[in-house]
Amino acid sequence: MLKTQKYLSKFLFYSLFFLLVITSCVKKEMTMAEHIKKTAKEQFFAHENFYAASARVLYFDSISKVAPANQKDSYDLKKGEALLYAGKTKDAIKILEVLWEKSKKGLLTYTLNTNEEESIGPLLAIAYMRLGEQENCIHHHDASASCIVPIQANGFHHLQEGSRKAISLYEEFLTYNSHDYASRWLLNVAYMTLGEYPSGVPEKWLIPESAFESEYPLKKFDDVAPKLGLNVNELSGGSVVDDFNNDNLLDVMVSSWFPTHHLRYFVNNGDGSFTEKSKTAGIMETGGGLNMVQADYNNDGFLDVFILRGAWMGTSGKQPNSLLRNNGDDTFTDVTIEAGLLSFHPTQAAVWADFNNDGWLDLFIGNESEPNDINESELYINNKNGTFSKNTLSAGLTISEDKNPNFIKGVAAGDFNNDGWMDIYVSTVRPTSRNLLFINKGVDKKGNITFDEIGTSVGLDEAFSSFPTWFFDYDNDGWLDIFVAGYDRVGLNSIASEIVKEYLGEPYRAETLRLFKNNNGVFTNVSTEMGLDRIGYAMGANYGDLDNDGFLDIYLSTGEVSYQSIIPNIVFRNNAAENFQDVTTAGGFGNIQKGHAVSFSDIDNDGDQDINVVMGGAFEGDNFFNSLLKNPYQNENNWLTIRLEGTKANRSAIGSRIEVTTMENGKQRKIYHTISSGGSFGCSTLRAEIGLGKASEIIQIKIIWAGSRTQQIFKNIKLNSFYKIVEGNPQPQHINLKPLDI
Repeated sequence: MLKTQKYLSKFLFYSLFFLLVITSCVKKEMTMAEHIKKTAKEQFFAHENFYAASARVLYFDSISKVAPANQKDSYDLKKGEALLYAGKTKDAIKILEVLWEKSKKGLLTYTLNTNEEESIGPLLAIAYMRLGEQENCIHHHDASASCIVPIQANGFHHLQEGSRKAISLYEEFLTYNSHDYASRWLLNVAYMTLGEYPSGVPEKWLIPESAFESEYPLKKFDDVAPKLGLNVNELSGGSVVDDFNNDNLLDVMVSSWFPTHHLRYFVNNGDGSFTEKSKTAGIMETGGGLNMVQADYNNDGFLDVFILRGAWMGTSGKQPNSLLRNNGDDTFTDVTIEAGLLSFHPTQAAVWADFNNDGWLDLFIGNESEPNDINESELYINNKNGTFSKNTLSAGLTISEDKNPNFIKGVAAGDFNNDGWMDIYVSTVRPTSRNLLFINKGVDKKGNITFDEIGTSVGLDEAFSSFPTWFFDYDNDGWLDIFVAGYDRVGLNSIASEIVKEYLGEPYRAETLRLFKNNNGVFTNVSTEMGLDRIGYAMGANYGDLDNDGFLDIYLSTGEVSYQSIIPNIVFRNNAAENFQDVTTAGGFGNIQKGHAVSFSDIDNDGDQDINVVMGGAFEGDNFFNSLLKNPYQNENNWLTIRLEGTKANRSAIGSRIEVTTMENGKQRKIYHTISSGGSFGCSTLRAEIGLGKASEIIQIKIIWAGSRTQQIFKNIKLNSFYKIVEGNPQPQHINLKPLDI
């Protein structure tokens, strides 16, 4: 008996020992916060990553200290460039000034190649331009005038060293090369900052004031972000303006792409003020993101947010996206892992839609592929229980081939052929790649969904480089058209060079905007006749109704990574589908800082759409203030706002269509609206904000609910009113919202 107990004790001891060993060897599953921190550390804070400016400063500084004398200049140049991009402008100028003087005297070491030596002057000049911006536009920011071209008195620089020294350098460059259009543009901007444009600019290098004239006298939109505390001063990122807590007031969520930054969540207090609740919202460890898009993925009545990461960074962009579930109490929980959405691909493009018409939103993500780094796009089908299944291959959406990989920069979903199934348009930035249109063929008997790529057969066979995109009905004929912004310049010239040529009416080599009119399911390029055959060079972009005339207008946030890409945002007014008119200067939209996500939303509940724009560039030192542009057209035209709630359709009603029939000037008029967040970079509210022009009455509204295809008609709808309509309920709920004083 004792012997048996002895063996039993040994058995239990060794069993427990081995259990502890095995348990210790089992790898603990990482949380999303740990995934985000790990990828940021491994893939960003390393000198190999061009965007990791601070890390590159330390690296090149350490090498420069021990490098042989004949290599020191080369490493100092790299260090100076990295200091500039890290925001340490004065330190960068000290190094670049020494190298510039050595270059002029022919004293540089032979290890610098011709391109490196030729870059010193332009880097020094743009460093002085950036110094002027930091000392004036950023440290003494005036939202009404800072960096809005043509710059007005309130935006003139009080500390002038930066602009003065930049002018001296640019005039030197132009004396050497009169066709240096980039320097010509920056010279004119520098004179603007001093209040000496146009009179002070040497005539031979002047860009005339007429180049900035608007084609329609739109009223000026004022930036009220500072007043409301929404002027976040960070880097490029996403924007969502929508009602996250269901109080019929629009809240604001913005991101900055930098890994150590976090989301910002601002709750609308309903009294003309906002309260930032980022700390209490549970999003401080979520990290940054370049773009994000909202939707009620679990049909619980609260809008959730999907955050996208890794764009432009190639193999360093293997960062996880995040799905934030809205808990309904102004807090969010990262549910990426449990939802089955954890993946590691560079992207900033995704769209929510009910692709299989089951009443639950699915998710399509467009990833960036290169020949040595293939990242297939992803289609996730909603399992109706808070999780998703990846169906990319079976759905026919594997679209990155080794020989011609697609570097996807924008995706949009819409029912282009009015058959009741949501289709997909893909925008790619490679100039040799054709953008892709995938027709949704519906589900088979087993419930599986499939798509076919049909672009060439419906008039979309052109190969060109593009970026943001969307479906919208610009001419109110009931068929969704396609807008996509070209994003490329041919040759070595900067985009600023090509834009100056456009200003001057000279031939240029840069990609232009595209507008494809939908002719009953077949598309025609109408860019030229609609006045959109112009350089757009947009990153973020969106559409909305600037003046409530019932025709959708376009806001383009322009730029690129380069510090020299100081080009104004561009806005086009839809002139009753006759053409699009440039209203950039008249509306006060021409901010020359980097522009990113754009959100059209009536944030003050006065009936017209205001515009939230995320500013700032990619490099650590290229930060700038976000803008909220208040719409001045409150009483000019009539309007209607509708919040749809699906029951058989997805709860947030994405993809549902509204047809408004009005009486205007004695004639019936139809205006069409599809529920979506708008463009592919920046998200407008999902509630329908519809301009009605000079309508004297609303005859009826017809709703075709997405997925369920249920149709409802409502009459006795009042002008200039806010309604909530629930699918299947014949009685719309009129909501009395008072305008907010912002």
